[in-house]
Amino acid sequence: MSRKPKDLLAHLRRIYFCYQNALPEPLFAALLDLLIVLDQKGRDLSLRLLWGSRSLLNEEQQACLKNLVQGRQDMRGSRFSVFTKGVVGVSSLLETKRQVQSQHDYLGLAADFIEYSQLEEAMDILEQGLEQTPDRQDFQALLLELYKSTESSERFQKQYDWMLESGEPLIDQWQQLAVFFNGKSS
Repeated sequence: MSRKPKDLLAHLRRIYFCYQNALPEPLFAALLDLLIVLDQKGRDLSLRLLWGSRSLLNEEQQACLKNLVQGRQDMRGSRFSVFTKGVVGVSSLLETKRQVQSQHDYLGLAADFIEYSQLEEAMDILEQGLEQTPDRQDFQALLLELYKSTESSERFQKQYDWMLESGEPLIDQWQQLAVFFNGKSS
């Protein structure tokens, strides 16, 4: 999105994913980013999205977004936003409501975070995905790439221990990365 900020479909997909999976803070950030890019254009679309999302947004978030639609620039930032400065958030990175019947697109959201260079958030999403479906080898592979590129050895070790305890089959890269991090620590 940061490379193609005016890709309306990408913004709408991000908003839909966050709404569908009950992710209030990422939803606020996705709406905030869209409104920033629209720059007071598409008022009807903006108001409709705000109206439809109000059940997941708190009063402060709703007021901030309404002000932005109306042309007032007194907005607060969000740690999930691509186009704002400043870090504002809660102690837990994501709050989700688990729904057994819904299929989450963890890879899609993680790819969006990676595109915005929000690697910590991408790792959070993939770790949540593995919590739900620990046998997903594609989640494992991407998460391991992120651990290695960010040199997150402690985070890797915590997830590795959890994966071993889960009893799910692990891809070979887990052992390779364990050796890599052990070599760096000596």
